[in-house]
Amino acid sequence: MAKRPKMKRPLLVSALLETVFAGKPAQKRIREARAWLFWEEAVGAHIASKATPVAFRDGTLTIRVSNSPWMQQLSMMKHDIISSLNAAMGEELVTDLFFRQGTVHKWGDEPVENTVKKRVLSDREKEQLIECTSDVADQELRDAFISLFSSHLAASPHKQTP
Repeated sequence: MAKRPKMKRPLLVSALLETVFAGKPAQKRIREARAWLFWEEAVGAHIASKATPVAFRDGTLTIRVSNSPWMQQLSMMKHDIISSLNAAMGEELVTDLFFRQGTVHKWGDEPVENTVKKRVLSDREKEQLIECTSDVADQELRDAFISLFSSHLAASPHKQTP
């Protein structure tokens, strides 16, 4: 088996996922998720403190805005925001913005009561995770998938399997 060339620097997880999901439906969703990463850069810290992306569907980015005056202001700036965001992302993904009023939280500022209680996985669930990832040749990648899936399962309610 040939060795892979040495990387000059580590890849971003988003770049790795984009490569893994190339040509699959998830690829588009991963590209769209960059809107959250570039939001503050595209609109500035002041606007980002009053408005934040909450959903992306069919080119329309839904923005939660702190109050009505800000909604009106951002509506007038809609085309500039779309241009700036697309430029920051490096591609034309956002075609429209939809504004919705609500409480705006920055990443990491979510209230404590919204934390998800995690449960311990059953032995059967652990076995299924190992089974599902057994085709992944790279041990490090397999472990990363098991960790990701374990975290997701632990956050979901336990369902009895027949």
